[in-house]
Amino acid sequence: MPTVLQAVLRAFTIVILSAFWSAFTAFNLFIEWWKHKDSTGRSFFTARNHQTPPKCLTEGPWTHGFLQLTNIRMHYVEAGDKKNPLMVLVHGFPEFWYSYRFQLKYFRHKYRVVALDMRGYNDTDKPVGIRNYDAGSLAGDVAEAIEQLGGKAILVGHDLGGMVCWILALLRPELIADRMIILNVPHHEAFQKRIQTTSSQFLKSWYMFMFQCPLLPEISFSANDFAYLENVFRKQPMGLVHQENFTDEDLEAWKHVFSKPNAVTPPLNYYRALGMGAVGRRQQNASAEPVKVKPKTLIIWGEKDTALDVEGAELSITLCRDARLVRIPDASHWVQQDVPDRVNALIEEFIQ
Repeated sequence: MPTVLQAVLRAFTIVILSAFWSAFTAFNLFIEWWKHKDSTGRSFFTARNHQTPPKCLTEGPWTHGFLQLTNIRMHYVEAGDKKNPLMVLVHGFPEFWYSYRFQLKYFRHKYRVVALDMRGYNDTDKPVGIRNYDAGSLAGDVAEAIEQLGGKAILVGHDLGGMVCWILALLRPELIADRMIILNVPHHEAFQKRIQTTSSQFLKSWYMFMFQCPLLPEISFSANDFAYLENVFRKQPMGLVHQENFTDEDLEAWKHVFSKPNAVTPPLNYYRALGMGAVGRRQQNASAEPVKVKPKTLIIWGEKDTALDVEGAELSITLCRDARLVRIPDASHWVQQDVPDRVNALIEEFIQ
């Protein structure tokens, strides 16, 4: 168990780093406002009207539905015959079901493909309070969803959605149909070790510290008509390498979803609920051997990821009973959107 002194030092470190990166973000936000003040004025901090959903959200080979879980009502989109094997897709930050549009279209011919809107996102309920977004609650949501949809599923997770999948594979492996696909996120134990022991991952994780600050992340996210979304998806170094796979209409879909009431704070609360535990918190029994992930696991990694080191993926393999890593050199963090044909082919080969 961590000592009281360790807990105090960890909390102090988080506060200091959060304050530093928040000040840095606030300064950059002021600079951007100054650049645009003549053309936007106060509207720089007010998003435009994105109430009308673009056609890409309303027209497609899929249907919308809801699941009533124990604590929330969850929205999902599905494609394919209900009699086919179930594949469940779990998105990350800042995404929603549509980040799996290419997979929904491709796998619907042989599978019942279900893309979830995670707790706090889009049309899924948004509980108030940071405690409602802890990892256990998120994994519990996915577990309940799988139980209601069919009892077992091929599980695919990206980013924070992948983190939830890692946890679910440890807590409820019987819900996974012997195959799990992880997209650009390491096992949480691997990430914890990397961020504690390497300056590279520590520095790349600066935004996690900034997200601990109240209000400022929300302001930064929404400012200049959600310029943050355009920056992370369409501009380098973070954006997709293959920009033809993220159109103007796709960007409008993101703005439509995140301009809904109370749409920004819940996704940020995922990071706040973590409490930056991955930065300094050790396992309760640090000397014990970690429990290995049982389902066969395929980790697909876009090497242009500027937020997460591929070494974390390599370390993740050692935490699984049966896993392999496939690296894609010309793909970003948003790998399933960036190179969908290659990702789909790798998944198909793995699950056949």
